[in-house]
Amino acid sequence: MTSREDQTNRSREASTRFALGIDVSKETLALALLTDTDRLHTKTVRNTTAGFKALLSWIKRLTDQAGTEQVHGCLEASGGYEEEAALFLHEHRLVVSLVNPRQIKAYADVQLRRAKTDRADAALIARFCQRERPVAWQPPTPTQRHLRHLTRALEALKQDRDRWRNRRQDGGPARQAFEAVLATLNEQIAALEDQIEVHLEAHPELARQRDLLVSIPGVGALTAAVVLSELGDVHRFESARQAAAYAGLVPSHHRSGTSVHRRSRLSKVGNSRLRKALYFPSLSAMRHNAAVRALAARLQAKGKKKMTVVGAAMRKLLHICYGVLNSGRPFDASLHPAT
Repeated sequence: MTSREDQTNRSREASTRFALGIDVSKETLALALLTDTDRLHTKTVRNTTAGFKALLSWIKRLTDQAGTEQVHGCLEASGGYEEEAALFLHEHRLVVSLVNPRQIKAYADVQLRRAKTDRADAALIARFCQRERPVAWQPPTPTQRHLRHLTRALEALKQDRDRWRNRRQDGGPARQAFEAVLATLNEQIAALEDQIEVHLEAHPELARQRDLLVSIPGVGALTAAVVLSELGDVHRFESARQAAAYAGLVPSHHRSGTSVHRRSRLSKVGNSRLRKALYFPSLSAMRHNAAVRALAARLQAKGKKKMTVVGAAMRKLLHICYGVLNSGRPFDASLHPAT
């Protein structure tokens, strides 16, 4: 995103008069519209194109045709069920924010919420939106969306394969049937991996970015595809730290006075798919990437726990990914000294 686009988005966020909270499920959208007079309206529509159109008509009626640009819609990121609705609202010029569910839960705890219904959740999200003004979401390009669909489908198939492998161990008389299912899954996984490669090669900019990422020791082609699909345009982040925060890879500290000193952990308030995609590459980078290996060695020498070291390696690896994408130059070991 350019600085001009960012300023435009911030201006639109500040000028909105209505907050729209949307609690998303696979089948329905629970809606709560909070007006500038603090009046709350609720409704439920289907999570379909027809439901999105009904939502838009409802908004226009309640806002007295003030214009969709006056509405700030806020949805929880809920495993992909929110994406089509978010895209529809963005195309109709609403300010749209996708918020991590952990943020909404923390807000609910602060508000001492007792009721737990879809409409109550939607109302809570609307009030969170009105109070916090979360950053506006920018949808991925069609090529990025296509890549995301492919990489997420690949992840789902690999998860299925792991489950069937576990079942095969105690398959008994059914072992042959399990083997057949696994063979089919392996074929589909290989086909999707080929589709991902074809898609990247068909789009020169994505292929260029993929080549930048695989220049980093520890990052392979499939990891690069996931990073590109989930991280999106790196220029929307002001720093590598912001990119790490988006992935939930920044440490969360727990300190209070002299009595509470709990061990720091990853915040995990962020894109879990991106975080998961970096786990095994970080283990590889701890062996083959001098900069990551040196970081891990320093932390181990300080007596840090294994997962703390791995988390730091994941964060370092994402910082490096951000750096090569932001600069447009392949990995340069001299920029990441091992000492």
